[in-house]
Amino acid sequence: MRAAVTTEDHGFDIIEIPCPTPGPGELVIRVAACGICGSDIKAQPFMPAGIIMGHELGGEIVAVGSDAGGWQQGTNVAVLPVVSCGDCRYCAAGAVSHCPATRYIGMGPDGGGFAEFAAVPAKHAFVLPGEINCSYSALVEPFAVGLHGVHNANVTPGEDVLVVGAGGVGLTTIAWARALGARRVTAVDPDAQRRETARAMDATDVVASVADADTNGYDAAVECVGRPELLRACQAAVRPQGRIVISGACAEPMPVEPITALLKELTIRYSVAYTPDEFRTVISAFASGAVDPAPMVGPTLGLDRITEAFDLVRGSRTHGRVLVKPE
Repeated sequence: MRAAVTTEDHGFDIIEIPCPTPGPGELVIRVAACGICGSDIKAQPFMPAGIIMGHELGGEIVAVGSDAGGWQQGTNVAVLPVVSCGDCRYCAAGAVSHCPATRYIGMGPDGGGFAEFAAVPAKHAFVLPGEINCSYSALVEPFAVGLHGVHNANVTPGEDVLVVGAGGVGLTTIAWARALGARRVTAVDPDAQRRETARAMDATDVVASVADADTNGYDAAVECVGRPELLRACQAAVRPQGRIVISGACAEPMPVEPITALLKELTIRYSVAYTPDEFRTVISAFASGAVDPAPMVGPTLGLDRITEAFDLVRGSRTHGRVLVKPE
């Protein structure tokens, strides 16, 4: 099979390698599509040579290993890439990303979706109903991230929500805030094309900056960029006793303005990853039509154009999710 593997100079080589065979408890899937997110961009320079990246993946089962349960060849699945122990307190609570033994498919030795085939743990495969386009399997993971953020913001029907950033996390956050009953969802992004995509994801209002948003007071704000000044802007934008969730990754200090948070009695928390139940919820919403993933699909490129695909994401020169289709 063909696979994109990392190189010593932080690029990719397209090489021919043997197709994986399923070990006990494993499935081999023919990868339908694999998304590229910000964590891939940040992780790539630190990857050793020879790694098959790609953690937003899904496809069709082509081989079933022993002790893998009742899986059948030909079944379409989305893959939850967080591999955990299944026994600790965090796994028991569904917080699999906090398991001390956690590792990620496509972020290390466990080969990911930038290849024609991938071996994955059967317990991390989730059936994709036949009415869902198999390429949308690559969107289940980012939509689960957005759902987790909205859950952490405790959004309830009738509320007003501010979503800062209309990249992948922001777009899925917008979709879920509306799907869960938010009356108004204001999307903030300086890029006009991303604002249009945010509107397609059902944002009720789109603005270029938080300063342009209605300042009557939002019930909740979700920061999806990871910039210190945007946290301060969110503190100003939410009402007294409002909630702020930080879903954007930031490597620099992100100070809270204590006096504002104190006087307004704000709740500020962080959000990362998702639970298996949220993964299931995403698939159910795709199947029922409660959430439409189609506007999230950005440029779709073949495996031999993976460097171009990464450059598109790295340069923020696109909207929606860039997908790689190995075949």
